[in-house]
Amino acid sequence: MAHGQDGLTIHPLGGLGEIGLNCMAFKADGSTVLVDCGLMFPEDYLFGVDVVIPRFEHVLAEKDKLKAVVLTHGHEDHIGALPWLLPHINVPVYGSDFTLALVAAKLREHGIDADLRPVEPGDRVEMGPFAFNFIPVCHSIIKGYALGIETPQGRVLHTGDFKIDRNPMDGHLTDMDAIRRFAEPGVKLLLSDSTNVEREGFALTEREIMASLREIFDKARGRIIVTLFSSHIQRLQEIFDLAAACGRKVAISGKSLARNIDLARELGYLRIPAGTLVEVEETSSLIDEQVVLVVTGSQGEPLAALSRMSLDEHRQMRIKKGDLVLLSSRFIPGNVLAITKVINRLYKLGAEVLYEKVQAIHASGHAHREELRIMLEAVRPKYFVPIHGEYRHLVKHTRLAVECGVAPERALVLEDGQPLTILAQGIRLEEAVPAERILVDGKGVGDVGQSVLKERQLLAGEGMVVVLLVIDKETGEITLGPDIVSKGFVFEQQYAHLLEDAKCVVMEEVENSPTGNVKKIKERVRMALRRFFRNVLDRDPVVVPLVISI
Repeated sequence: MAHGQDGLTIHPLGGLGEIGLNCMAFKADGSTVLVDCGLMFPEDYLFGVDVVIPRFEHVLAEKDKLKAVVLTHGHEDHIGALPWLLPHINVPVYGSDFTLALVAAKLREHGIDADLRPVEPGDRVEMGPFAFNFIPVCHSIIKGYALGIETPQGRVLHTGDFKIDRNPMDGHLTDMDAIRRFAEPGVKLLLSDSTNVEREGFALTEREIMASLREIFDKARGRIIVTLFSSHIQRLQEIFDLAAACGRKVAISGKSLARNIDLARELGYLRIPAGTLVEVEETSSLIDEQVVLVVTGSQGEPLAALSRMSLDEHRQMRIKKGDLVLLSSRFIPGNVLAITKVINRLYKLGAEVLYEKVQAIHASGHAHREELRIMLEAVRPKYFVPIHGEYRHLVKHTRLAVECGVAPERALVLEDGQPLTILAQGIRLEEAVPAERILVDGKGVGDVGQSVLKERQLLAGEGMVVVLLVIDKETGEITLGPDIVSKGFVFEQQYAHLLEDAKCVVMEEVENSPTGNVKKIKERVRMALRRFFRNVLDRDPVVVPLVISI
């Protein structure tokens, strides 16, 4: 490929400084390719926000330059924001058949059409001045790719999310040979997954997980209830195989699980032994030792099957003494409280619960420190930029890169919105671009900002009081009201006397206000009531005066 004049710019839009929201633009010679387009689930303090997506203004402002979107794998934090980007652009989307099957299902829900183009391991696809080579990697979802990108400024390797399983099952492996072959002519830049840089050694392999699951299945005398991420097809395969080997039947509860199992079976990535899969209703006629239930709810989600079972609210399934519940997934940090509550409720109903901390029944899909070291030593890049991680992960990963021989000034921590250009000689940091996230609430995209969230926080914390009164325009006297309604502030029956006193405060303010100036009256009523509630109850609700003059 000819050498470009203006360098190669990588522009992270999300995923550098947080777990989730992964999205990065590659630009050269007037063309752009977007790698991944992920969302993030909101923190607790984002009241009512459904999902968080990256800012796409920058991409949309130059959308005539966009050649393609390339997806490394099918997790939500890599494909989830596509429904908010694809309506505005018309370019092909590349990924493995399984990744694109998940994307297609998501786009159907939003009524969006897109040009989805499946690629096989080892494919090389040219897009403008770039050529993308798709290299298989092992992760907690099948059919993930690392990207070997040929650019005008040399070779770039983007690992995607990966781990190096040293003894893979079913050929789910990270193809280190292909990575070494790609790196042979020299790699200018390595972008590598940093999620687990703080964990020493190697991630557990799926064989080790299978062995501990096997032991649990052999010993269990009651029903086995398993919850996991619905996209972890490889782990689902293990559960079906073990159930068949132990003479158990498997029933599924949860929409996302049922959908992903169907997709994986259609594409031939999940083989269910004959007669193993049954409907939930059929399990009641089986003895407990013959039953495995696979359910959603690994993160303690309130509406998922496991949470409903723990509250004894599931239509078809009840937890009973002797049940063994396996949580075969990691506790995502923001969900630890919710998951612990579910575990406690399950124990209360008589179940036994096993999870990662007490039993080796889950392996992370992300490379631990030693695997990251193997990747660095295989690629031997000139420049290194850590991706996919919180800020501390990125810093620790650059230190590891320096230990592996990358020059300290060439191991760079970038943040969202901070473009980096690689030139024939050297590099240059570009002007940073605003990269605040966009909050999606229902059909509103980006309209919920700091001030709305602040109000929601106040309403959640202190409640609100609405004062309704009608005054005569001429005399300034109250002709109707004041009526006071409290929402989430006090229990009205118990505090009726207090609300009566509040009415007197309102009447006093109206009497002392200039006649007919509604704006003034509203302001005075608001201030007086807030003062009153602070003095009497030490609470500060949102006060909304509705004053109408007739």
